[in-house]
Amino acid sequence: MIQRIQTVYLALVAVLCGVCLCSTIGRFVNDTEVLASFSNFAFSSDVTSDIVGPWPFGVLLGLVLLLTLVSIFLYRHRMRQLRLVIFSTILLVGYVGAYAFIVWFYLQQLTAAGLDAHYELALAALWPVVCIILNCMAIRGIRKDEALVRSLDRIR
Repeated sequence: MIQRIQTVYLALVAVLCGVCLCSTIGRFVNDTEVLASFSNFAFSSDVTSDIVGPWPFGVLLGLVLLLTLVSIFLYRHRMRQLRLVIFSTILLVGYVGAYAFIVWFYLQQLTAAGLDAHYELALAALWPVVCIILNCMAIRGIRKDEALVRSLDRIR
């Protein structure tokens, strides 16, 4: 199980998702103060209170973490493992898209309120993008293993 390179990729995805889940992923600032702080489960703002909490981000990352851990232990069922990794990649792409939309939306609200603000991206916000890349590398490894097993079955 651990000797397969895709298991290492999936383990890295699990670790990075866990780190991102527990970290602050950015903040909105202007020249003098922090206007809002943004994490996967909490959104703290002094300016406006009509923003819905970002708990769906935490749920998405938690689901990706769970799917990744399950897919690590499905090393004997490569096609099922492949489907789970593809699904978790789709969830990560959705996470990144929703994250970009929420940042854009809140910046529009701050501009409409007359505040000149910008967004400071935290390092933890980049981990889902790295996880997408690692998932793609794991998919390639799983497909290579499946092709190798099928070619060996043909020879027998």
